[in-house]
Amino acid sequence: MNWPPMLMHVKIKNPQHQFGFWVPLFLIVLFVFIILLALLPLVLLAILLAWPTGWGRWMVGAFKTGYAMLCSLRGTKVDIQKPKETVFISVV
Repeated sequence: MNWPPMLMHVKIKNPQHQFGFWVPLFLIVLFVFIILLALLPLVLLAILLAWPTGWGRWMVGAFKTGYAMLCSLRGTKVDIQKPKETVFISVV
């Protein structure tokens, strides 16, 4: 089973400065999980009401696909280079 990414490293370089910092994504994921847990009864009600029309199955699939996309972010690297500035983002 894949787990969502837990950290993101951002490095910024320009002629005057060079610094990097870590963004703890697990805190953001924890916050989103708490919000989704609070909204779970409404989501389940919406799925149950939409199931006879076929949209309920689509909603369940959308949640599964969203979670799979979140887990697929692990290992993503973005490197942006301009003549005097470089930004590098790595999702761990």
